[in-house]
Amino acid sequence: MSRRDLAHMLTALWRLSGGEADVAVAVADLDEVIGRGRGDMRTPLNLQSLEEEGLVVLLADGGWALTAQGVAWIVQDRRLSDR
Repeated sequence: MSRRDLAHMLTALWRLSGGEADVAVAVADLDEVIGRGRGDMRTPLNLQSLEEEGLVVLLADGGWALTAQGVAWIVQDRRLSDR
């Protein structure tokens, strides 16, 4: 996935988790929020690079969650972007 797509994923996780760390979000919910439908032919979601950066974590139930570091990254990005 491109950096732009990864940024969209972080934003989607932020929205679906209410901006909280360690809140599980199902991949199907992420697909819906970013506009991917059933049978979408685009590159499959791969959040491993965000996980390697410590921004997200794959939970035991198969959902993804922002980490505290991921929440802080988004807060800082929004502050710098004046959102």
